[in-house]
Amino acid sequence: MRKIILTVFIVLTIIPSITHSESEFKQFSPCTEILEPTEGVSENAKGVALIYNIEREFNDKRTSLSIHALHMPEPSRFGNYESYEVLAYIPNEISWTFPLTQYVENNWAGKWDEISATMRPTRIKVRAINTKTNQFGPVVLEKSVSCLN
Repeated sequence: MRKIILTVFIVLTIIPSITHSESEFKQFSPCTEILEPTEGVSENAKGVALIYNIEREFNDKRTSLSIHALHMPEPSRFGNYESYEVLAYIPNEISWTFPLTQYVENNWAGKWDEISATMRPTRIKVRAINTKTNQFGPVVLEKSVSCLN
């Protein structure tokens, strides 16, 4: 009888706390933004950012940011650069960078799944980079994120 009462007590204590903690997690709606070319870059260059919450193993919730950039000029057009990277950030708070991979002649893609589940970048830029010297080139695509929640 003591075991039954103890088991009921534990279950009634644990289940409400699990439900409560899950309800505190704010689920953002998925968001897409069109990245526009900067001045001096062909109007054909465009990109899309997809931002949404993901759940990984062990209830690890994160924000995923993926970028798909199309009709990009060769990075070498801007100088001694051979690749592109993404700079996503919240001004005066935090930033994330990750590389893009070229998968077809002027098309690049990449993703980053390590952003806290409660954060979303407010600015996204795609810039040329020299990966050997770690020197950054000009911004080619950019966008202020308008779908924050």
